[in-house]
Amino acid sequence: MPIIATCACGRSWSGNNQAHCRMCHEPSSTVKTYNAHRPGPRKRDGAPTCGKPADITRTKRDGTVVPVLRVVQYADGPTWVSYTEDNRFEEPES
Repeated sequence: MPIIATCACGRSWSGNNQAHCRMCHEPSSTVKTYNAHRPGPRKRDGAPTCGKPADITRTKRDGTVVPVLRVVQYADGPTWVSYTEDNRFEEPES
């Protein structure tokens, strides 16, 4: 029987590895993807905030800046996934 989880925002999902941020309510396909969005700017009291998943990038060896996360449609709704979760979408490094 699948694990069903819900959030006060109305989102529900199933799966052991999926994550859902209770601060910004962005769903992630894995805990690693969830952790990628957490290092946003700190609040004045030092509390962490969420970065915008669409703004998370990495710089390739040739200096090209590429996104780290993308949105895909899951049965539970749109979910942020890493480009490296499915290497069909990863561009080769130069």
